[in-house]
Amino acid sequence: MVTSVYPFYFEKDLAFEPALVGDWKKTDQPDEHWKFERDSGNGYRITSESGGKTTVFQGHAFKLRGRTFLDLTTTGWKEDIQPEPVPSHFLARIVQLTPTLKISAMNYDWLKELLAKDPNAVRHTVLPTGEKPDERRIVLTADTAELQEFLLKHLKTEGPLVYQPGEGWQHLNTEGMWETSVELQPITANSPSR
Repeated sequence: MVTSVYPFYFEKDLAFEPALVGDWKKTDQPDEHWKFERDSGNGYRITSESGGKTTVFQGHAFKLRGRTFLDLTTTGWKEDIQPEPVPSHFLARIVQLTPTLKISAMNYDWLKELLAKDPNAVRHTVLPTGEKPDERRIVLTADTAELQEFLLKHLKTEGPLVYQPGEGWQHLNTEGMWETSVELQPITANSPSR
């Protein structure tokens, strides 16, 4: 998972997507449920339930060059942690809103390979996650303007283009900036009053 210290959006980029509001289930894992609720302003409260574990995120949809993205942050942590952790931002690209919701996360392996070739591609730090030298995690430390510049520069870095019957031409994201899409189906009809 690619995380950032700074958000990927400015307030001017926010674009509330009413079609996100509702209850969803993962197409290939029906026991995984997602619930998008309107939060204050242009945000969402997103609850994900899978395997008996519940995770709550705050999300903000935003647009860059006509493409829709979702910036997610976790909403809470254990109160006994001091000092409180810095909330990290996680980026997803909204590939499709209807009839199913398709979301792709930024590909961590792609970023890791890019930074190995060009450490100056985007400001970041590498944090140890264990005792072994290869147990490390990349965290983006670029500010929002630099993050957006990086995204726009690499936005079209995708896998090969192939024809999918019934879906048209699509990129296979096996080698690109984005992971293969997660597909969510609506559980109930989304309310028009979102």
